[in-house]
Amino acid sequence: MKKNMNYEDIFKCIADALNVNINKINIDSHMLEFEEWDSFGHLGILVALDKKFKGKVASISEMASANSIAKIIELLKHHKLI
Repeated sequence: MKKNMNYEDIFKCIADALNVNINKINIDSHMLEFEEWDSFGHLGILVALDKKFKGKVASISEMASANSIAKIIELLKHHKLI
């Protein structure tokens, strides 16, 4: 995925992985707000992001404990993926 990817693209990827409406996802969203964001939902998010970023997300070990959209975005930025 291109570095010019915006937050909406990431929100859509996460919403699709959780099978929730994208309007429910924003920078302040946290896993406790979604019953769909359980351990399987989190795995779905990681797989979806890894596909979008062509295998580069799987090597970010901190993603396993990223429990909010803000943390996911912070990690993607830190690893220069966005």
